[in-house]
Amino acid sequence: MRILVIRLKHVGDCLLALPVCSNLKQAFPGATVDYLVLDHIAPLFRSHPDIDRVVTISPAERRHTRLYLKKLLELRRRRYDLVLDLRTDSITVLITLFTDARRQIGFDRGKWRSRLYKTRVPYPEAGGSLNAKLSILKALSIAKPLDTRFAVHLSHSEVESMRGRMRGHGIEFSRPVFVFATVGRVPSKTWPVEYFVEVIENVLERYAAQGILIWGPGEEERVRAVTARIDRYFNVHADIGTGSDDVRELAALLANSTIFIGNDGGPRHIAEAVGKPTFTIFSPLMRKAAWLPHPGPRHRAVDLEDALGADQLQRLDREEVARRQEFYHRKVTPPLVLARLIPMLDELCAESETTAVGRRIGTDNPL
Repeated sequence: MRILVIRLKHVGDCLLALPVCSNLKQAFPGATVDYLVLDHIAPLFRSHPDIDRVVTISPAERRHTRLYLKKLLELRRRRYDLVLDLRTDSITVLITLFTDARRQIGFDRGKWRSRLYKTRVPYPEAGGSLNAKLSILKALSIAKPLDTRFAVHLSHSEVESMRGRMRGHGIEFSRPVFVFATVGRVPSKTWPVEYFVEVIENVLERYAAQGILIWGPGEEERVRAVTARIDRYFNVHADIGTGSDDVRELAALLANSTIFIGNDGGPRHIAEAVGKPTFTIFSPLMRKAAWLPHPGPRHRAVDLEDALGADQLQRLDREEVARRQEFYHRKVTPPLVLARLIPMLDELCAESETTAVGRRIGTDNPL
């Protein structure tokens, strides 16, 4: 059986869709599973054991009719038996139809294009969440429990190469390395700059840690504005480049860190995918109950419900929150974030010290 999974969206969405591929592999052991993603994201899925081929579509192929038709013909020639469209927009619906696969499954989003799928699955309320993506597998009667893990598979040389680059910038791996995502592609998901500065200075001083501020294309100026407000006393780096679009280098940098702290977005998901703890500050319209894939000791978050309480939040009109997102984002204050973050960092740093002692005495289990 030949299967195509389509997720033409950004980094976080594509990582959260990986469990769909993994569960298909488990349900159909002899099948080949291809994954169609945007070209600049594709390197993240290199060497993934549950993906046989990463298929890409570029901006040029989406803009130019001739190139787009060429891509459609390329997909049709692969003769897929099953196509699952996790995006359900005009481009992905057309791709699904053009494959001429015997089984075509997509979400019913109440629009005319949803009716073009051969099989429709109800679109969940939290449509971009991990569990929502997995719900498309209901159409295949895949038995629970479903595997919800997702990972980026880096080589040892990739991790060590980035480690050497970080050392060249003055990073000392005998001390904690905190990676901060203070800006994001979506402005409404970005916590106020002055709030971030307060949290960064507090945790760097408390743990004698080093900070790395990450940024993507078009975000450098905003990150520099953050670093300019941080006291020179603190060891903060915003110049450890990972390539303008090199997501694997970003993954390697996160793999060499102690923890990711920041806004919700692609880097948060990459950190989890390389096995690192995460602490996320959600925007007012997002709830950690739906959008934190694996809550627990290693993955924690704070959202508007933590700031206002469940009862008050339920009384708020969602449209009102949407209109005044900055106002409500400021309800999530630095003291609230620190109250949730510091216990987590205490545990992580204690764990790191125990591991370091174990290495010094030559055992993996010093206890």
